[in-house]
Amino acid sequence: MLRKILMLPLKLLVLPLLLVCMAATALVKLLTNLSSYIIGPLMLFLLGFCVYFIVQQSWNQVAILAVLEILCVVALFGAVCIETLLANVCGALTGFLHS
Repeated sequence: MLRKILMLPLKLLVLPLLLVCMAATALVKLLTNLSSYIIGPLMLFLLGFCVYFIVQQSWNQVAILAVLEILCVVALFGAVCIETLLANVCGALTGFLHS
């Protein structure tokens, strides 16, 4: 009983932090979904040009397009990692609030 009373001020401090975390998670999830609709066709476009330049045997352009394709994949992967990290933090704060 004493532990619950001592944890009450901490739980009151966690509540605004949880609200900010949930808002950030929703914003990052929205931005990740929107960027997927933009980066996905861009990656397909780059892949098409990469095949074209392979047929033309223009290896400098193939290397540049391959690097751009890898950067697109890294950008999407990083966005999803941030989204997952924020969701885990919100889950931990919610678990603390309910304990």
